[in-house]
Amino acid sequence: MAMERAPDISAAPGPAQAGGGVSAYLELLGSREVRPQLFPLHDEVVIGRDRQDALASDQFVCIPLHTISRRHARLRRRGEAWSVEDLHSSNGTFVNAERLQPGSWRVLGDGDELVLASTPLVFRSLVAPSAASSPTVIRKSVDATRYAATADPRDATRGELEKSVSKLHAMAQVSIALGAVTDRATLTEKIMNFIFDLFPLAERAFILLRQNERDPPVPVAARHRNGMVEDPGQARLSHTIVDEVLGNKRAILSADTLADRHFAAQDSIVAQAIRSVMCAPLIVGDEVLGLIQVDSSSDPRAFHEADLELLTGVCAETAVALKNFQLYSDIERLLDGFVRASVQAIEERDPVTAGHSFRVASYAERLATALDRAQDPQLRRIAFTREQLREIRYAALLHDFGKVGVREHVLRKEKKLHHADMRLLEQRFLYARACLERQAYHTLAQRHIDEGWSAATFQAERDSADARLAEEAARLDGFLATIRSANEPAISRTSALPDLRDIVHYGCHDPDGQPLNLLEEHEVAALSLSKGCLTAEERRQIEEHVVDSYSFLVLIPWTRDLAGVPAIAHGHHEKLDGSGYPSGLRGPQISIQTRILTICDIYDALTAGDRPYKKAVPVEQALDLMHEECDAGHIDARLFQVFVDARAWMGG
Repeated sequence: MAMERAPDISAAPGPAQAGGGVSAYLELLGSREVRPQLFPLHDEVVIGRDRQDALASDQFVCIPLHTISRRHARLRRRGEAWSVEDLHSSNGTFVNAERLQPGSWRVLGDGDELVLASTPLVFRSLVAPSAASSPTVIRKSVDATRYAATADPRDATRGELEKSVSKLHAMAQVSIALGAVTDRATLTEKIMNFIFDLFPLAERAFILLRQNERDPPVPVAARHRNGMVEDPGQARLSHTIVDEVLGNKRAILSADTLADRHFAAQDSIVAQAIRSVMCAPLIVGDEVLGLIQVDSSSDPRAFHEADLELLTGVCAETAVALKNFQLYSDIERLLDGFVRASVQAIEERDPVTAGHSFRVASYAERLATALDRAQDPQLRRIAFTREQLREIRYAALLHDFGKVGVREHVLRKEKKLHHADMRLLEQRFLYARACLERQAYHTLAQRHIDEGWSAATFQAERDSADARLAEEAARLDGFLATIRSANEPAISRTSALPDLRDIVHYGCHDPDGQPLNLLEEHEVAALSLSKGCLTAEERRQIEEHVVDSYSFLVLIPWTRDLAGVPAIAHGHHEKLDGSGYPSGLRGPQISIQTRILTICDIYDALTAGDRPYKKAVPVEQALDLMHEECDAGHIDARLFQVFVDARAWMGG
């Protein structure tokens, strides 16, 4: 049965609790029928089954059980003393197992047990007891900034040395374990495990961290001993404890918060039923990174001074590990920013290919992570670590870095002939037409002089010459159209090439009678390319970008985790049959990371948006072309099948 919550305890001004503040509370111990709960007590309060409309909300404690009478008992304060009276209840009111006579008042002491019918409660007083009856309250504070300082072992007793050795052994285990951790999530998980191992009576543990030095700490981990994990964002913590630890940079221990006047009247501590608590800051130098809190809600003596020292040591080790992660993360972001800026600088040289390296990196990561779903059992056994995936991503981002050294007119070449070469060729055709006209009209004039034509004959011959010139002009226009068609780059070597033989053998002379070739030898070679738009020399220049990329990448002092970046990027144009470049590597000589990069690079080159030198190829056609590459033994067919099955080119 659900228990109705009493109003929150208001903060009290001092031990006397003058002015009607909270000076005591009842602790409902809980059972199968009701959950544990705390009820603050003001000057007078009635306990009963049903809420009394005539009483204010802070003057009534509702325990909705059928064994409790409608008005069961009453508690009242006189000065600093509290008394209880049974209100003629059906099932009686008991104090320390003694049944009260209805109408008689019984003075209560801190810790007295009240039983209403069969419902047990404990009376707790927040008023400081007299010296004669004062319970021992352990409240310890440790300067966490000086924790590293050690005493001279010569001044210690044998028992103290044994404790120190035990503590050092525990700390060594913590240090060794934390030294092997490589990410913050694993660190927090290990810390939680250590806390529950080191402190057997701890019931809850919280880790709070700051995003930066000016921000308040926020919970990043919250766990119970039984393994239950709380949502850190929903975790409730005592601001009193947090503020004291962070503000003073001191670890604190309160063995019994309810008997500790410093904490007992705090709403958050009472609401969370914290009985024993330790809290230590995570400090590196002068920087407070956060804190770790350990508490118990049932045992008022769960922790001791030695526990606080041990927790402070754990926090010192944890803070160093966290700071290392922070520095490593900063370096990682710096490197990532440098890589991205470098890629952007390269791609700005050729805006039409912008985004290529970033897309290839995304495809490569998706393909690499999809191997565990491959149909091939050998591929399923391959599992890339987080560091290896990062290595693949950087290699993909930087695989074309060497293009920074390729001349721009080659890098941006759109057709088989450069723009300037095509303009020159068109001017040559105009010149050829002018030469034909000059020769035809010169011959016409000379014959007119030599043969003495009449006006009618001259007109007829001129018409005949114009017709021949028009025919030749049309032929030249046809040649030029053929050249323009041949100038378009071919996607596949199976594409048909225009016939250039008639153009090559076309007879024409300049005014000096020298043969005028419509096409130069190098132009014929360029227009006859079966695939792409680069000549052999231009392709050599482009292919050198792979070597230039490698030469640049090996100059970077990569960490051990990223040491493979240069080699992976270097081989992305190699082919399994040895026909690739720059080294002509074959099958086993090409790493699986490089094979992944090759597949993704080819796919994006085929499907990227329209470019001046080619139209975007539809996905299905691109996959068909890549199947041909597999059949030819150029790319890894098994990896390509995973690429297709996983649809690695799709986002999300």
